[in-house]
Amino acid sequence: MGPEGARQAHLFRAERPEGPLVVKTWAPEAAERARAQARRQSELAPALQDGPCRVPAVHFFDEDHLALAMQAVPGHDLATLWQDRGDPRLARAAGHWLRALHGLSLRETRFDPKGQVNWLDRLVAAGEAGNRAIPDLPGFTRAARAVQARMVAAAGRSATRAITHRDMTLSNLMLDASGTVWGLDVENRREDEPLRDLFTLALDLATLGPGDAGPGRAALIAGYGDAQTHPLVRLALQGGFALWVWANTPARPSRRQIRRLAFAERVLADDAPLI
Repeated sequence: MGPEGARQAHLFRAERPEGPLVVKTWAPEAAERARAQARRQSELAPALQDGPCRVPAVHFFDEDHLALAMQAVPGHDLATLWQDRGDPRLARAAGHWLRALHGLSLRETRFDPKGQVNWLDRLVAAGEAGNRAIPDLPGFTRAARAVQARMVAAAGRSATRAITHRDMTLSNLMLDASGTVWGLDVENRREDEPLRDLFTLALDLATLGPGDAGPGRAALIAGYGDAQTHPLVRLALQGGFALWVWANTPARPSRRQIRRLAFAERVLADDAPLI
């Protein structure tokens, strides 16, 4: 959960004779997010209730009080575990869970770059008009044009679409003592580029771990097991995701934001898919 989400929601643990549960409450201004999570989690939990990749069951949702009661998951989030251990098996487990989520709605298609190209045009225009502060705007513009060219070159190649997580971070995955991975904060019901979720996990691996994230990233990709997306599409999309990181880097970045930008720059400089 990001800083804004942390202000809008709180978690409480309750003990019951049949076992513990967690109650998540939202501020009134986050009512739509509360409803979205209750709806989506109620859909996903029955579909992902067995095996090594799961979503906590929903006990009830009190709409008047914006309170969602759900199954308590004993364990630790993967962000904390990755920071402590840097074990590639954690990254592989994250990839497995993400594939299980996407697999519920995944469909094969042909890559259409129009939306991505237009989005980059709008970003550059906003920077040039002074409506958005983008670090090193000339450098960003050059990188954006190069990525747009890659996107156009990948048009028509094999790709996938799925209903994604859209806040796919290591902190939203829990590992219990049995090795089961549980996904949290599921809200989104819209179809998107599945590799966006994979990229944000790779970004966490690169910026939270104790050392070289290369083995972890390789394990993440192996765990996810994408055999459908053409390498040119992966290369084009990872460039777009990296530019998103660049465009959202503040003028005075934190240490972690500096690491995120460094990873984005590495992605943009590489001629091979990293996700």
